[in-house]
Amino acid sequence: MGDCMQPYTLQAPEQHMTRLKLLSVALLCLTACSANTDDPTKLPSGQAGEGSGLTFIHLNDTYRIGAVDSGASGGFGRVVTIVRELQQQGRDVRILHGGDFLYPSLESQLWNGLQMVDALNFMDDIAPLYAVVGNHETDRRTPEHLINAVRASRFDWLGDNYEFKTGADDVDAALRTVFVFEHAGRKVGIFALTLHVEDGGNDRDYVPVDINYVAAARKAIVELQARDVDLIVGLTHLHLWLDTDIAALKAEYPQLMFIGGGHEHEPEFEAPSANSAAVVKGASNARSIWRVDVNFDDHGAASIEATPIELDSNVVPDAAYEQLAQ
Repeated sequence: MGDCMQPYTLQAPEQHMTRLKLLSVALLCLTACSANTDDPTKLPSGQAGEGSGLTFIHLNDTYRIGAVDSGASGGFGRVVTIVRELQQQGRDVRILHGGDFLYPSLESQLWNGLQMVDALNFMDDIAPLYAVVGNHETDRRTPEHLINAVRASRFDWLGDNYEFKTGADDVDAALRTVFVFEHAGRKVGIFALTLHVEDGGNDRDYVPVDINYVAAARKAIVELQARDVDLIVGLTHLHLWLDTDIAALKAEYPQLMFIGGGHEHEPEFEAPSANSAAVVKGASNARSIWRVDVNFDDHGAASIEATPIELDSNVVPDAAYEQLAQ
């Protein structure tokens, strides 16, 4: 795939890494036993390459539809390039967005965040995209902007510790809980959590939030297990220490393999262990993202490999996306 996808050299972080420009991480290899998958329920399946493995591309805290640093880094156009390359390899790609995209950029003040919805829709048309609400999605005190954004969205909004109570029935019903999709006959579950006002979120009647993050995660995990999922992923917009508390649920629920988070604007990494899931967070505006590969063996055991990708001038932005950005 070129230099942009080469793994970094291990620097053995003891707690977490904060800058991938200085620290780098080698491939993480994890394994977990799968749940019983006899007679799986048929669910929406991948677009291509299901037999070649599943890949998550994780990004978070994106405020521009284009690149940053005078075009030298980040941007959705480079994300699309990575996604297309993976699909050409036969991977079934899913995009995770860890929240904060509708506001507070100048462009969003002009277009109420709908330009970001257009950009995420573009990516969702290429590979299914799942997003959690960040604190900036509720910057406005009234819900009209969220109503318009959700109605314009083709990607999925996920949430398990909050609700949509905008007063628009179609919008409120659009929020997905205990989300499950199918990949090559295996079921993958995702739960999603966002910040309460006491931890830096916004106090909005139209998006009430439960502060009991671990309890909400546990409830969602139990429901996902009842649906016989083979792998569980967390998608969050929380502080890192809250993510690590949730990651510790792996000690009880070994199917919880990793958490893709948001809110911090620099890359973060929490190493996995037998009792804790991995935590990955990218840099703002997609200056760095994460690739998490998932493979299932013939016995149903899952393994993952997590690789940080720095999106710089070595990655050429996708031409079709750049036309949208212009």
